[in-house]
Amino acid sequence: MALRGHPLFSVRGHPMKRTEKKPWGMIFLFIGPVTLFYVAFIIYPLIQTVLNGFLEIYPGITGLRIQFVGLKNFKLLLEDEIFHKAVINTLIWATVGPALEMLVATFLALIVYFKVPWSSFYRVAWFSPMLVTGVIVGLIFKWVFNADWGLVNTLLRTIGLGALAINWLGNLHTPLWVVIVVHFWNTFGYSFVILLAGLSAVPEEVKESASLDGATRWTLCTKILLPIIFPVFSTTLMLSFLGKMRAFHVVWVLTEGGPMHASETVATYIQKRAFQWGTLDLGYPSAIAVVWFIVVIVGVHFIQQWVRKKVEQYA
Repeated sequence: MALRGHPLFSVRGHPMKRTEKKPWGMIFLFIGPVTLFYVAFIIYPLIQTVLNGFLEIYPGITGLRIQFVGLKNFKLLLEDEIFHKAVINTLIWATVGPALEMLVATFLALIVYFKVPWSSFYRVAWFSPMLVTGVIVGLIFKWVFNADWGLVNTLLRTIGLGALAINWLGNLHTPLWVVIVVHFWNTFGYSFVILLAGLSAVPEEVKESASLDGATRWTLCTKILLPIIFPVFSTTLMLSFLGKMRAFHVVWVLTEGGPMHASETVATYIQKRAFQWGTLDLGYPSAIAVVWFIVVIVGVHFIQQWVRKKVEQYA
């Protein structure tokens, strides 16, 4: 009862709420620059790209000539065979690439997790390709797959398999698969490190209990470790999928989408239509970007649904 006379209590005995002035100046100082950067380089370009998709934008005598054309650009996509080819190639890449990457990265992460001999060396060696930029990787493998003096064909001829020494980047059947393999070599180390971090976070007691119960290493991996790190696995899978859907540097340096659009992707096609083909129209490439953005969002949604079902299954 003595507290009723305390300054923090009102005359009715209820606690009084302290009103503290928020330090808006400090809040803006820390958040403001990042927010401005995000709006200027992410939000504004995104909105402008969506708006451009409904326009025809051509350079004129006095400046840009802008004309509203409604859904015309989006209708043209239905008749664009090169766009269809780019979509198919990108979807193949976004399906095969993550599957291959997750399979290999999981296997290698388990090898290092169980501390096989030379595991420290493997940890560094398998992550090292990730440190090389896509442009440099493309240049290196362009030499490796050179039809005349490339490393691959030279080795094939040396061991008596000269019949298999083909123009890997110049025919219509192999460039896309070469690009997929090269990009996998460049990026699988990222998935490997994330999965290894997830495995390292599993308590040692789990492994010890499984050993005491007589679980084999295969059972430990498939029935215990992988279900435990499935949230990490699913996040890594989603990041890999997003990376393949927007990949550009490696394919551009290796093939520029050729020959005859055999390795064309949506990203390289947008680049060509916007800046290389002399069409001088930013409206149609913007429409492609908008449609592909929606496709990526839908793909991520389906992955999330699959992950949610798997999490409920393991729960």
